[in-house]
Amino acid sequence: MSHLPLYLLLPLAAAFIYAVASMLLKQALVEGAHPMACFHVNNWAGTLVFIPLGFLEKQTVPWSLWIAPVGVGIMFFVGSWFTFIAMQRGDVSLVTPVLGSKVVFVAAATSLLIAGGMSALMWIAAVLTTGGIFMMSATDFKTPRGARLAGPVSMALVSASFFALADVVMQKFAPQFGGRMFLAVMSGTNGLLSAAVMLLGFNRPPIPWSRATAWSVAGSVLVASQSFLMGLALAFHSDAIGVNVVYATRGLWSLMVVALLGPLIGNRERHDSGRAYGVRIAAALLLLGGVVVAVIGRSR
Repeated sequence: MSHLPLYLLLPLAAAFIYAVASMLLKQALVEGAHPMACFHVNNWAGTLVFIPLGFLEKQTVPWSLWIAPVGVGIMFFVGSWFTFIAMQRGDVSLVTPVLGSKVVFVAAATSLLIAGGMSALMWIAAVLTTGGIFMMSATDFKTPRGARLAGPVSMALVSASFFALADVVMQKFAPQFGGRMFLAVMSGTNGLLSAAVMLLGFNRPPIPWSRATAWSVAGSVLVASQSFLMGLALAFHSDAIGVNVVYATRGLWSLMVVALLGPLIGNRERHDSGRAYGVRIAAALLLLGGVVVAVIGRSR
């Protein structure tokens, strides 16, 4: 008898939390926070959340495979950097949906690295999801803002590719390494890279305590929380594709969050986007169709 894979509730919850976090981080940038300051605070928040998992690992850790979690940590570091720059230069309701193209990158990486990792339904889900994602941003490129949006969209795509490869490598090696220790080492690597960049003075950003920094910390705590949920889903369930298709609903959630909660903190994207916002909503329904197909494919 088929059943709904309940672990998919983890990426669903993570998607909503990410949408709220993105709006808070965008507000931090609007109010003057340095993008690299937000980036480093975000990385350290994630490290604090994941490091304790290492002490809970029950299986023997094969440290000869250390390169896998360290490599994933480096991929997350680079992917996060591109995400923050894209968010600084583009709308949350545009950048977040484009980040959902990660689904297709995951599908491609799974086909290359994990034999038999794709089914016909999951390919259909990936195509529908990506179609919805790019439909969300299509109208923007027909406006005078189009040239300025090309950069953020390109950076979001690069970010998505790094995150996708990281997820597939995690699915492949976390069970062998020990899921809890894998997540701890991965996040520790990410945090140490941020600390090294700050200590060595490479484009060291100021982090004064201010209203902007408060938004940054709040957003980073939420990002760390959703990362924790995604980490559990990816490290303990061998389904990077299904998890990421459901996680792609963050584009849908971002539209709702910007419209309903945005005005409460001064976010004007809903007003400034005009008719493009309506197209993004229609595209979100296409994206939702992809998620439904993915869930059906994983419940058989």
